[in-house]
Amino acid sequence: MQGLKAPKELFVRYCNELVYIFLFIKIILFHLLTDTPVSSGVYSTSLGFLFIFYALSYFFRNKGRLIFSYAVSFFISLLLLSNTLYLDYYSSPVTIATFYQTSNLSGLGDSILYLFQPEYAVYFLDLLVLPFLIFRRSFVYKKHTSIVKGVLPFAVFGVMGLFMKPVKLMLIDKLENPVQAYDSLDQTVQYGIMGHHALDTYFHVRDANFTLSSEDRQLIEEQLNKKEEYTKETKYEGIGKGKNLILIQVESLQQFVLNKKVNGQEITPTLNKMMDHSISFPNFYAQTIGGNSSDAEFLTQTSLFPINSGSVFFRYPSNTYHSLANMLKENGYGTLAVHADEKTFWNRHEMYPSLGFEKYVTIEQFPQKEMAGMGVGDKEMFTETARILADQKQPFYSFLVTLTNHMPYEIEKEKQSLALPPELDNSLLGNYFQTVKYTDEALGLFLESLKEKKLLEDSIIVLYGDHNGIFHRDKQQVEKWIQKDITDEEWYREYATIPFMIYHPSIKGEISQTIGGQIDVLPTLESIMDVSVKGANTMLGADLLRTKKGSVLIPSGGYVDKPLSITAQSVSQGLTEDQQKVLELSNLIIKGNYFGEE
Repeated sequence: MQGLKAPKELFVRYCNELVYIFLFIKIILFHLLTDTPVSSGVYSTSLGFLFIFYALSYFFRNKGRLIFSYAVSFFISLLLLSNTLYLDYYSSPVTIATFYQTSNLSGLGDSILYLFQPEYAVYFLDLLVLPFLIFRRSFVYKKHTSIVKGVLPFAVFGVMGLFMKPVKLMLIDKLENPVQAYDSLDQTVQYGIMGHHALDTYFHVRDANFTLSSEDRQLIEEQLNKKEEYTKETKYEGIGKGKNLILIQVESLQQFVLNKKVNGQEITPTLNKMMDHSISFPNFYAQTIGGNSSDAEFLTQTSLFPINSGSVFFRYPSNTYHSLANMLKENGYGTLAVHADEKTFWNRHEMYPSLGFEKYVTIEQFPQKEMAGMGVGDKEMFTETARILADQKQPFYSFLVTLTNHMPYEIEKEKQSLALPPELDNSLLGNYFQTVKYTDEALGLFLESLKEKKLLEDSIIVLYGDHNGIFHRDKQQVEKWIQKDITDEEWYREYATIPFMIYHPSIKGEISQTIGGQIDVLPTLESIMDVSVKGANTMLGADLLRTKKGSVLIPSGGYVDKPLSITAQSVSQGLTEDQQKVLELSNLIIKGNYFGEE
């Protein structure tokens, strides 16, 4: 019997230490589950934080130490789960700026449940068992506390662990600033998830009182004054002058579904017909970061890149922006934005006025007779919007954001119009095809309504996808559907692109092979609509109808793990020095409210 008591006595004696051992194991499991590399800095920084927390537990007596350690373990485990889910969806860890976006969670429950995997429960297994042990009457835990023997040595070990990686980077790798050189995902790789959150907190507090230096202003001015060398002529310049502009951002729409069939049925018959009267750009990319759909809106409305952490819509909604709506307003246009979701989603109700929209129609203004997916179905949204536009004074600029084609791509059976083969039915890809087809049908109803209301001929309709809906991680499903392997380069060239098309009945279908991204929408439309910003250039993009630049940068933190640079010759990870500089200067423009100082 004495031998049986020994393990129990050991557990009682070292149960506080076991909490931190389990925590360290869970941190390593986090990196394995999220495919995030485990560097030496992950070990040293994570152990550093755990030693410090362990040292702090010495300030509590008896079971109070265990309760403190349990609270630490619970908080860190919750942090690990949150970051796992966020990395699954956004390829980026959670930041403080993410918490500005909590108002978005009400509509994302299904997406979060879809991402949750059974193995993620491992983060909480020890926490479920521990309370049953430590709160039993028979469980007696008494340890003498000593500041000298407990707090000091482990606190010293902890601080040494925290500084080990940055000291190595400065002394051996010769980095001047070992923490500034990384984005949020790189921080997680170099310093672990707790190191990332510590650095993110530091940068967030530092940026709260950010002001532009004279050197910053000079760098921004130099960048904005760089003249794009246009070497092409275009017959489309000014074709929209005096016409209405209807810009449609389609949720999760990718290029690869256009002109494709499944089981003999067209997935996008409306979009296919639109291409016959559109200028289409098949080599067009999303450039979103942490703000997802709102980032797509920001890119296309301002021709600036989003901030590298969080959403501009939440963090800088009151800034001054030289936007498409403000530009058109100066030229006599009325401006209207429509999204059939809650007005607070992505903080649009505060951001849209800064972008120049005079009116914003939200879910509250819709009859809500047809609900599909996350909210009001796209068919009701488009039908009601056509009615609203018929009453608008012309010329108008209307910006529409669709909703139904949103992960996890689930709509009622009666709204599904594709007969899918068994291998696609109820799969992620099959469900995606169903919601894409539904949105395509809604778009068809919209075009018919505009024609009936005699608005079609007097309007330029521009459409683009906000970001990917089927990601690189889903590549195997696409390969199974097309029955061939897809290389990484083929994926990014043919399957990760999003549509961008400029439609009018008078246009004879034309396909432009120019490579571009959402940053280029505003300067392209400036040319189409024959309007311009007063004063100096304020855009970082280029007119895709006239440029021959043939390249695009895709920042990390949106839907790619590493930033990509894509040209006609290559798809490569990492950005050039000039590309990185443009991203940094765009951040300076936003954080310093550069245009607000004019």
